[in-house]
Amino acid sequence: MRRIWLLLLPLCLSTIALSQTQVISGRVTDADTKEGLPFSNVYIPGTTLGVSTDLDGYYTIELQNPADSIAASALGYDVRIKPIPTAGDSISISFSLGNSDFTLEEIVVIAGENPANIIVRNIIENKDENRIESQNTVQYESYSKVELDLENIDEDLRSKKWMKPFAFVFENIDSTSDEKPFLPVYLNENLADVYYVKGEGDAKEVIKGQRTSGISNQSVVEYIKKIHQKFSIYDNWIYVLEKPLASPFSDAGLFYYEYYIQDSAYINNNWSYKLKFKPKRKQENTFFGDFWVTDSTFAIQRVNMRMSPDVNINLVSRVIIYQEFDTLQNIFVPFKQKMIVDFTAAEGTPGMIGRRTETFKDFVLNKPDTKKRFSESDPDYTLEEIEQNDESYWQSVRHEPLKATEEGIYAMVDSIKNVPIYKTYVQILETIFTGYFEFGNVEIGPYFSVYSNNPVEGNRVRLGLRTTPGFNKQLRIGGFLAYGFRDQDFKYGADLQWRISKKPRVLLGAAYKKDISLNSESSETFVEGDLFSGTFRRNILQKLISVEEAKIFYERSWKKGFSNRLTLLNRNMDPYGALTPDGAGFNYGYLDGPNDIPANIDTTINTTELIFKTRFAPGENIIDGNYNQVSFGSTKPIIELQYTLGVEGVFGSDYNYHKLDLYFRHYVNIPPIGWLSYRFKAGKTFGTVPFLLAEVHAGNEGFVSNRGTFNTLNRYEFASDTYFMMLLEHHFDGYLFNKIPWVRKLDLRAVVNFKAVIGSLSDANQAANLNYVDDFTGTEVPPFQTYLGFTTPSRRPFMEAGVGIENIFKVFRVEAMWRLSYLNNPEIPKFNIMVGTAFYF
Repeated sequence: MRRIWLLLLPLCLSTIALSQTQVISGRVTDADTKEGLPFSNVYIPGTTLGVSTDLDGYYTIELQNPADSIAASALGYDVRIKPIPTAGDSISISFSLGNSDFTLEEIVVIAGENPANIIVRNIIENKDENRIESQNTVQYESYSKVELDLENIDEDLRSKKWMKPFAFVFENIDSTSDEKPFLPVYLNENLADVYYVKGEGDAKEVIKGQRTSGISNQSVVEYIKKIHQKFSIYDNWIYVLEKPLASPFSDAGLFYYEYYIQDSAYINNNWSYKLKFKPKRKQENTFFGDFWVTDSTFAIQRVNMRMSPDVNINLVSRVIIYQEFDTLQNIFVPFKQKMIVDFTAAEGTPGMIGRRTETFKDFVLNKPDTKKRFSESDPDYTLEEIEQNDESYWQSVRHEPLKATEEGIYAMVDSIKNVPIYKTYVQILETIFTGYFEFGNVEIGPYFSVYSNNPVEGNRVRLGLRTTPGFNKQLRIGGFLAYGFRDQDFKYGADLQWRISKKPRVLLGAAYKKDISLNSESSETFVEGDLFSGTFRRNILQKLISVEEAKIFYERSWKKGFSNRLTLLNRNMDPYGALTPDGAGFNYGYLDGPNDIPANIDTTINTTELIFKTRFAPGENIIDGNYNQVSFGSTKPIIELQYTLGVEGVFGSDYNYHKLDLYFRHYVNIPPIGWLSYRFKAGKTFGTVPFLLAEVHAGNEGFVSNRGTFNTLNRYEFASDTYFMMLLEHHFDGYLFNKIPWVRKLDLRAVVNFKAVIGSLSDANQAANLNYVDDFTGTEVPPFQTYLGFTTPSRRPFMEAGVGIENIFKVFRVEAMWRLSYLNNPEIPKFNIMVGTAFYF
């Protein structure tokens, strides 16, 4: 018996070994973004054994019987198969999947409706009840992190001489992929309490802590965050860089997508279905991916989707959205979500990946106390108040730990700043984009104003100086000096700005200048221009004005987008006339009273104005510098109201008048046919004044189009003391050109515009302004006044329209412009082809 057992023992041990469970775990990631692929399939080829990865791409699979290989697949990716080692009970195998052209086999339904469509229809019908916003009150804690990574940093770039001082940086490159390593360069963490009350507008987010790698400007931080706009998968449109993409759960989802049932299983005690979806047509703003949905309430449990590869969004090669929900009191609430935006200018060039991960916990639903906290909450804050740099604090509050590459970002950015040549590179970039070169505590520039030419000055040179925050973070002093070689005269100016307070933002300033101007508007009037609006002009006479202006101002910003500005301003204007031998020029003339005769006309203007401006811009994206603010617009209307009081006798002023101007601008998305920008401006001047102090409707004499002016109107051609102006511009994005097979690969976009203004001039102002003509008929006044005078668009509106193609090489546009009324002025173009610049994602 002993010998028999000794003979059987090896066989028993072999049998035990064969029956022992083998555990394989690992992660499935995107080869380009290095992000885990949620809900991808990991399986044993040739069997029915397999699992799905979790939200971050991790999986674990147990094998009762040995297998020689394991595979991973996901919609839109190549299948990868790897061998399984024979030794070891616990094995780690990870996959990096590359992109593939996705095709889903056609499913033919013999009779009745595709069952997937029935499920989708129920999702749409029940989505309002399944939104978290369907609850009366909601509060929760949100933890988010935004990371920017550089990719495609190849060896050639790293070996460049100018990159040698930063060799240590590349030690932080994430090498999880041998194909496209990436370098994390920015990280922002944010912890907040969020309160929502049904019927009270948007949720309020009260920041409890924020930490950023290197960038301390709060508005810059907020702008980077807005790369990843907040979204709900139940919305009809999901916005990425302000571009709408049709949600798979849109009311029109069945119009945009085809759906397929792929699987069914119990998930968190709910019988659920897994569906895949893909676009019905090419080059529409759509996604492809898959999701899990319950069969009872039709609430979405998990969704994984990627932007269709041929969507017309500039510089963006991919967008990935993941979202997972959990149950609370039989309600599905968000648990975790990610949005990844991959920026790549061209294939093989360095790019940037922006990732935003947000997790949620501590939900409280329908509690009376939430409404009180909502009303008491003040989301307005400054970075200094909520900045938390204590690592122990973040370890205690993070919903999930940082990855190793994320932890290294803070130390790496600080190290980069200590490299001496880093400041030189930063200075070069700042000079290119701001126009100023920093020299110690002074900036010199802007470089694009150093040289210019005009009929009065001939060749002109200009030098400007201003102090930097190194001199004083609250006080800026600046000035300029210019010289014209034809008139042999100096022009100069100086300004001072003191930021009294940052919260609220309070400014006090003063400025003086003596210079030449193309416009009659004061420095308090916003005149929209183009980079090339002063160059490449039609061959007509420029009407120039010698301007001397002094002002002091006080400005304060309030909460909710309100701001006020009060200015006391004095202006002296002297239009240049007789610039050519035939006497052509700006032959301006004004009669001070009804009994004046032409021999006593006034050819100059002296006015003192008290200007009060109110601005309302809710939700405006602003980068707030030490001295100035830069606006990146708002999704809500921006309204400006300005009242101007002209005071006679103060600092030599000759006029009494009142002036009201209202400016409204907004844009609205109209998916899928693009977006509409609309602007209105209306105003009235009370009193008898030179037309240069009323509303001079802005014209453009160049070949470069300008969105904010009339492109077939000459400067000083029209003026009104009562007016209404409308500017409409519709951008079709790729809606039209994407439907043309041989054109859509060019990513061209169509644009149309219509502009109109109607106005009037009182009888007193018509009589006082010698330049006024009843109409450009060429018969009612001497011939020289047919083009030297001005009129008013009172008989009918002045109108123009344009059709164009934009997004040429991403930044250029070409437009055909038609002037639709007042066609009898001999100097105007009735039709014109103009070029312009504009960049939209």
